[in-house]
Amino acid sequence: MQDDAEKLPTRACRRAYQFEDVTIRSDGSGRIVESYFAVFGARSEVRDQDGHYWEENARSAFTKTLAEQRLNIPVFYNHARSLDGTPAGELSVPIGVPVDIRTDERGVWNAVRYFEDPFSDRILHGIKNKGIKGMSYSGRFIKSSRSYPQGRSRLGVITRQETALREFGPTPLPQFQEAEILGTRAQQVLRMLLAPNDDSLAWLGQFEGFTTLDAEPEAPSDTSEPEAVDQTEEPHLHSARSLAQRIREARVARGI
Repeated sequence: MQDDAEKLPTRACRRAYQFEDVTIRSDGSGRIVESYFAVFGARSEVRDQDGHYWEENARSAFTKTLAEQRLNIPVFYNHARSLDGTPAGELSVPIGVPVDIRTDERGVWNAVRYFEDPFSDRILHGIKNKGIKGMSYSGRFIKSSRSYPQGRSRLGVITRQETALREFGPTPLPQFQEAEILGTRAQQVLRMLLAPNDDSLAWLGQFEGFTTLDAEPEAPSDTSEPEAVDQTEEPHLHSARSLAQRIREARVARGI
């Protein structure tokens, strides 16, 4: 018989997640990076002051903090810390500002506009070239519970039910593999390809090497009935695969 869930105390937290893809939102600046800095339901093995356990985020984990803070959450590189975890004053300046943060069936999706300064440029360049491999956040675990669905002889599962965000941003040391930088939306790539002038070809050069537009996403393991999609929203907002197909078709039409 499964044990009753054990409630855990509030404590500070830092979490990092590995991303797999980089695609760039093309608003003309090429500086807006889309990503998930947290995912729901996926488990990761953790060892910290709560012990040795599997950790997962409940779908409600970030609802309260996002409602309270909206877009007023700073964006730092690697929690404004050095690689050994010590505070680094030179990293304590934000590298961008959120332009959108919301939850969906997968996790906490966000879009960040990176600043135009040398350090932010370096981070953005690292993301585009896959040298920076993850997203992270810090804050406090407000409500958590531990359970043993496979019995106490196996690792327990800690579910983070409420988390208060302090900051988030890219990191070179990711932990969970399910979160990924989606990059910058390339709708403008398609518009430029279809434009009658040749200036679009020079502009398109900044996207060379973004092979993730051709990546085939993995099939979701969730067998539950999908939620209804609002057809009034911009189509394929997070779909690099469908956009890539449209770009290839546009290239063929123009003989590129």
